[in-house]
Order: sequence, then structure tokens, then C-alpha cells
Amino acid sequence: MNEKKLETTEKVGIKEIKLEGLENGYRLTVQTDEEEVRKHRRIGGAFINLLRQFEKAGYKLPFPFSWILNFWNRYSKRPN
Repeated sequence: MNEKKLETTEKVGIKEIKLEGLENGYRLTVQTDEEEVRKHRRIGGAFINLLRQFEKAGYKLPFPFSWILNFWNRYSKRPN
């Protein structure tokens, strides 16, 4: 099980950030306004689509961008 070892919550502007130290790792939770989340998802999605288009066009993406795209492709795979 995920037994909690440490927990702290901090308010940063309109966001509430909670860090939980678990037996097998950490859990980070960020809570904010629902509209703020939607806005950031749209911006993030547009950025990922831009990186995909650059990759399809044959451009070599510099390290942080190639890593972000590889991470996102693994993260967003649907389980069979």
C-alpha cells in the first residue's frame, strides 16, 4: 500500500499545492480554478501539436523539446 510518510500543503496565489511523501515515492497535487486548468490544457495541447508538426516536417528538435514530445507520446498512449 501507499503509506504516507510526509504531507505538506502550500497556497501559492490561486493554486493550492500538496506534496505527499509515500512509502514508494511522492505524489504532487495542484488544485486551482477549473477555467485556469482548461486554459493551460489548450495551450499545452497546441504546443505538443506544434512539436509534432516540426517532427513530421523532418526538423531535429533540440533536447528539451524532443524529451517533452517523447514523454508526452509515452504518457498519452492508451492501454490496450
